[in-house]
Amino acid sequence: MNVLEQAKKTEFLGREFLLWLWFRSEAEGGVIDGGELGAVEFAIEGKVVLQSEGNEGVETVTCSGERPALREARYALTRQKQVVQAMIKLAAGDERWTFLLDSCWFNIKGYKGPKVVMDRNDDPDGLFFEKILLLERCAKALDALFERFVLLRISPEWETVERPALAAWIEAGA
Repeated sequence: MNVLEQAKKTEFLGREFLLWLWFRSEAEGGVIDGGELGAVEFAIEGKVVLQSEGNEGVETVTCSGERPALREARYALTRQKQVVQAMIKLAAGDERWTFLLDSCWFNIKGYKGPKVVMDRNDDPDGLFFEKILLLERCAKALDALFERFVLLRISPEWETVERPALAAWIEAGA
């Protein structure tokens, strides 16, 4: 099986992950324990792209706006559209990151991290390494979220508790 076939076969997991993040950010305020990072806050804000595939081809819905204004995106969920991209805001301590995450390849687009301030007397390479460190911390925060999702997804609690709560949240968005 080639890489493209494998990605298409497992893309549902990325779509479910983005949907779960959106659900958990609204249902529980979007905070998990990120291990060494401490509390990791997350939210889906700004942009959500949903798609459905049918006999007539692919339909795409793109919604942009603040959290309350994503009503159209919530409505699209009731019409069997799935989240394929979402703008994610992460925070751990004083650090804040924003990026658009793709469900198939987990590509990050439009990354914005904490601002790095450098004194003119500092080592110029230090700025580069500080930015890389912040990017790595963002990846760790995202990994913590994905790990939490996968552990829940493979547990019996997914079918008995989480999936029904998720379905009720989708129906409430209609």
